[in-house]
Amino acid sequence: MPDYTVTEAEPRPYLYVEGSCGTDPSEISAAMGEAFGAVMAAMQRDGIAPAGPPLAVYHDYDPAQMRFRAGVFVSESDAARTVAGVKADRTPGGKALHFVHVGPYATLRDDYDEMMRWIDLRGLTLSAPTWEVYVDDPAAVPEAELRTEVWSALN
Repeated sequence: MPDYTVTEAEPRPYLYVEGSCGTDPSEISAAMGEAFGAVMAAMQRDGIAPAGPPLAVYHDYDPAQMRFRAGVFVSESDAARTVAGVKADRTPGGKALHFVHVGPYATLRDDYDEMMRWIDLRGLTLSAPTWEVYVDDPAAVPEAELRTEVWSALN
């Protein structure tokens, strides 16, 4: 079980594209891969270097369809640029729940289920969005060792 912590999140700028897919892990993987590829291609075309790892941002929850923003952290100045095909935003600042998932992306759901129980026991309330920061490159790190930071805004 992860170590769930209530903390203060710092806003960070990112470039993103929006996507959606079903909730099967293979669909999620394909849709995210395509979206991250589009962001990275736009950044490369416009000479923008990442200022951190990739992330996915979720503003709502639907058990039948997953809607997301797939993006990459960038500098403040790069976030202010107009980049064709992508949008810019910031992760929220303020009170947030944070934990680190270790293992395959497909098992993140287990930690989210546990997170909801943890929140309920403490009388906390989530607000949107939730964002996942993909710390490790799945091409370079064994699946069992992948780290994903999860942040959820709290009321």
